[in-house]
Amino acid sequence: MCPWFESRWYHTYDKRTSVRLLHFKPLMESTRIPSHVHIDPVFSHLTDWLTQHNPSSVVVVSDPMTEKWCLPTLTPHLPPGTQFLRLGQHGEKIKSLEHAHALWDSFDGMGMDRNGLVIALGGGTITDLSAFAASTYLRGLSFWLLPTTLLAMVDAAIGGKTGINFRGLKNRIGTFATPAGISIHLPFLDSLNAREMANGWAEHIKHTLISTPDAINCSWEGPMEQAEPAAFLHAIESSISIKSAVVDQDFEERAGARKVLNFGHTVGHALESWALSKDLELKHGEAVAWGMRVALKMSEEHPACPRVQTGAFDAVSRSIARLIPLPCELPSADVLWDLMCTDKKNTNGEVNMILLNGAGQPILNATVTFDAVQHAIHNLPSG
Repeated sequence: MCPWFESRWYHTYDKRTSVRLLHFKPLMESTRIPSHVHIDPVFSHLTDWLTQHNPSSVVVVSDPMTEKWCLPTLTPHLPPGTQFLRLGQHGEKIKSLEHAHALWDSFDGMGMDRNGLVIALGGGTITDLSAFAASTYLRGLSFWLLPTTLLAMVDAAIGGKTGINFRGLKNRIGTFATPAGISIHLPFLDSLNAREMANGWAEHIKHTLISTPDAINCSWEGPMEQAEPAAFLHAIESSISIKSAVVDQDFEERAGARKVLNFGHTVGHALESWALSKDLELKHGEAVAWGMRVALKMSEEHPACPRVQTGAFDAVSRSIARLIPLPCELPSADVLWDLMCTDKKNTNGEVNMILLNGAGQPILNATVTFDAVQHAIHNLPSG
C-alpha cells in the first residue's frame, strides 16, 4: 500500500498549452478524516447523535440487498418508532426522478418535519438518491449515510454531493449537502463478492494516482486477495482523506480543484451511460477503471503532459485491467464521444478531461479531441 501524504495544492499556468496545472506537493505522511465521518464498529456515533438531537422522526432507506444483509445489524441501534422504506430495485436505475418522487411522497405521508432524520443504508446509488431526496424535501432534512459497499465507503458517500440521473445521463441533477454524519461499518463488507469489492477498489486507485507521487510503483493487488474487511481500512481512510482534502480546498478557494476527482470519469461516465441505455450490467467502478486506462494512455501523448513518456503508464494500466475487467463489449469511439460531449465539465463546446503529467500531478481542463480519444482506445495495453 502506498502512503497518503498531507497535501497542499497549488496552480501554475502553462502558456504553451493554455492549460492550468494543478500540482500536488507532498509534505508529510498523515491521515485526516473529517469530523462527521466515523469508523463506527458499533454505531456509537450514530446513536450518540440520535440521543443528542432527538429527531421527531427517523426513516431508514434501503434496497432489497441491504435490507436482507445489513439492516438486521443496524436495527437494534435504532430508536423506537423508526420507519423503514425499501426501494423495489437496486443499482443505477434507482437514481431517477421517479424514485426521488417516491421518497418525497413517503416523507410526506409519514408527516416528516424539518427535525426528522433520513438514514441511507446502502451503496452509492442509495446514498446519492436518499441524500438528494433529503436535501431537497422541506428545503433540507438531516440525513446520515451508512455506506455498505467499498465504493460508497471510499468515494460515493464522501464529499457532500448528491445526485440522480436524468435522460440517461449520469448525475445530471443534484445538490451539495453535508450529511449529519457518515458511519463506516467495516463488517458490511462481508456481504460483498469479489466483483463488488473490485468495483470500489477502482476509486481508491483513482485517489492514489491523482495524489501520490510514487503511485506508479504501487501494488494494489495484495489487499484484494484478503477477505477480511479490516484489510481495507487503510485504503478507506486514505481515500476519505484525499477526497476530503480536495473538497475542502474547492469550497475554500472556489478554484475548481474538485474536478481532479473526475480522473477517469469523463470516458467512464460515457461508457456507463451507454451501458445504461442498453440495459447492460456495468458497475460504476468498472467503467471508471476503463476510463482511467484511456486517460493514462492519453496522458502519454497530450502536450500538457510533457513529463510522461510513451508507455510510462502501461504497467499501471495492465494492473487495473487485471483487477477490474470489463464485463461487456465496448461501443465505438464515435458513440462514446457523442456522450462525452454532454459531460457537465465541458466548456465552450470543448471536451475537457483530467490527465496526469506523472503520478500525483493531475492536469485540470485538458482539452481533448475525438482523434486523441480514439487513438488511445485503440492503443490500450492488453491486460
